[in-house]
Amino acid sequence: MPASAGWRILVLLVKFQRIILAFVLLGLAANAFAHGEVHDRINALTAEIARAPSNAPLYFQRAELYRIDGDFTNALTDLNRAAEVDPSLRRVDFCRGRVLFEADRPQEALAPLNKYLANRPDDSEAFMTRARVLRKIGNYKPAAEDYTTAIQQAHTASPELFIERADSFRGLGKLEEAIRGLDEGIRKMGPLVTLQLPAIDLEVALKRYDAALARIDTVMARLQRKETWLMRRAEVLKQAGREEEAKKNYRDALAALDRLPPSHRGTRATLDLEMRLRTALATNAPSVR
Repeated sequence: MPASAGWRILVLLVKFQRIILAFVLLGLAANAFAHGEVHDRINALTAEIARAPSNAPLYFQRAELYRIDGDFTNALTDLNRAAEVDPSLRRVDFCRGRVLFEADRPQEALAPLNKYLANRPDDSEAFMTRARVLRKIGNYKPAAEDYTTAIQQAHTASPELFIERADSFRGLGKLEEAIRGLDEGIRKMGPLVTLQLPAIDLEVALKRYDAALARIDTVMARLQRKETWLMRRAEVLKQAGREEEAKKNYRDALAALDRLPPSHRGTRATLDLEMRLRTALATNAPSVR
């Protein structure tokens, strides 16, 4: 079952942490990437490798920089060289799998990740990476299992793990299991909007409109600006067949827009929202997305 457009946007919005992880792996200075020095670091390591061609960690470090730079061919070449020089570098298999996944070669990524995890069953990052590989190829059941393991092992699980696991359950058609998984994240991290959004979509998919409305109300209670959520509330009411309540929420959203200061009223996003709200009221459309 495909996820909604809103769901996919949400998943994309939570994927910006990998450079920081690379710092830990490489042991580079914390300010190296902050100044866009990836290429400088590659050149410096290339010079070091020329002086010490049997130094496996140098190839390993340069491979990671190539990965960050999106040069997956050279990254794999350096990883292979590092493994030749020092076969004891087990993390090479994890890095191979991650590079292949990011190079959009998920089927090839599975073998090195499986090999690595067979010897390191306590690595939450590796379970997360394999979960993403499995989800990419549509193997949702083992993907969900790997996400669960990653969540259990992580010192602090991020919202994206719960969201992506829920998407795997959705792919299996297990919508209630997906909601339970998101609620687990909410219990651990609080009623984050990023977790409530997919939960709302799932409640609506199950036609549990009151539950979806309750989640929307929980989110709105914590926000100063409510117009977007009033619109979403109206959409849910519309799908539930509660036409008059939906119209009231559309009108409430417009009223909230009218109360905004002029500096906010004239933005493109606000004007677009106003147009969609007025179109929904004028045409009695079932959705304003």
